[in-house]
Amino acid sequence: MPNIPVIKAKDFLKLLLKYGCEETSVRGSHHKIFNPDTNRTSIIAIHGGQYLDKGSFSGILRQLGIDIEEFLLFMND
Repeated sequence: MPNIPVIKAKDFLKLLLKYGCEETSVRGSHHKIFNPDTNRTSIIAIHGGQYLDKGSFSGILRQLGIDIEEFLLFMND
C-alpha cells in the first residue's frame, strides 16, 4: 500500500482538475467530479480548511477509476 499524504480537500480537488477530471456541479460544499477517461463520477465534500482522511483520498480515486500509485506520481511531478 502506498504512503497516502495528508492533504486539504480543496487542494485535492485542484489536483484532480489538473489530472484531467471535470467539475460537473457544486451543491453547497459538495463538488461532483467526473473522470472522462473512465466515465465515472465521485463527490468531494470541501468544508473549510479540513484535511481529507486517507480512506476518503483512496476511496475518491477508486470511485473515479484512478490508480492511486499513478496519481501519487502525478502529485510529485
